[in-house]
Amino acid sequence: MKFSRLFAVSVILATGYSTANAETIRYRMSGDWNKVAGAADAGWGVNPNNDGTPGVSLPGAEDDARINWAGNTVTVSSAAPSVKKVEIGVDENGTVVVANGGLLTAATDIFAGNNSSNATGRLIVVSGGKVSVGNILWAANDSSEGIIDVQTGGVVTVASHLWWGVSGKATITISGEINQTSGILGLGTKDAATASGGNATVNIMSGGKLNLHNISGDAETASIQAGSKIEINAGGLLTVKGDVAGAINNYIAKNEIVGVGGTLKVAFDAATNLTSVSVQAGETAPTGAPADQP
Repeated sequence: MKFSRLFAVSVILATGYSTANAETIRYRMSGDWNKVAGAADAGWGVNPNNDGTPGVSLPGAEDDARINWAGNTVTVSSAAPSVKKVEIGVDENGTVVVANGGLLTAATDIFAGNNSSNATGRLIVVSGGKVSVGNILWAANDSSEGIIDVQTGGVVTVASHLWWGVSGKATITISGEINQTSGILGLGTKDAATASGGNATVNIMSGGKLNLHNISGDAETASIQAGSKIEINAGGLLTVKGDVAGAINNYIAKNEIVGVGGTLKVAFDAATNLTSVSVQAGETAPTGAPADQP
């Protein structure tokens, strides 16, 4: 029995994963995600204040992972243990880079920027990097600045809403792919109906794809609030489930969906049940002109 207990303790310590009650764990300085901090070393500490106590575990399934150590950068270079929530840039600046072969998974939300006008949160996903968000992907919440950059070959999958530019400034650049499997888009809003005080600019670059589950374009609701916009470059693609060509053209008429390098083309494909928005290279349509229809 004594040997069995010692063996069990050894296994828990070797894994480095948290088995205690849910905690908010802050990353000390800069370094690789899968690293526990020593007394004066980079890595995960044991509490959000990091009062000098060495870290004892990586954040686990019930924990909130916080990256906000004076502008630090944390790199996810392999599969990180799933956490409950990720907060990047809370009160202080912070950056997470999901590298080739990296997988970042949050059971609920990921925040790029949260809780201070002095904080900027950056989420950068490079080629071969993957991010899985179990609920909402936020950018620029609580007056912060939020930056999300999904580079060519990077993939982000979100199971619910996209609340970008909630009450601060958000910049979203998509050269890779963002896939929303449920929920709705909100730029400058966190309910896809009323303005929440911030703004977001979404740049879909050549080769980039933003695949939305839903977008609101009714007279009394709006997924894209005044001051926010989606810019689609030639070679970029926006898709939305269902026939939402009318709503898309309303945003185009208000210059809230804009084509760069050509004329916007809106098409609904009944076979796939998708409305697609792309840019047809050539002469650019006048500002506010309706998109070409198939």
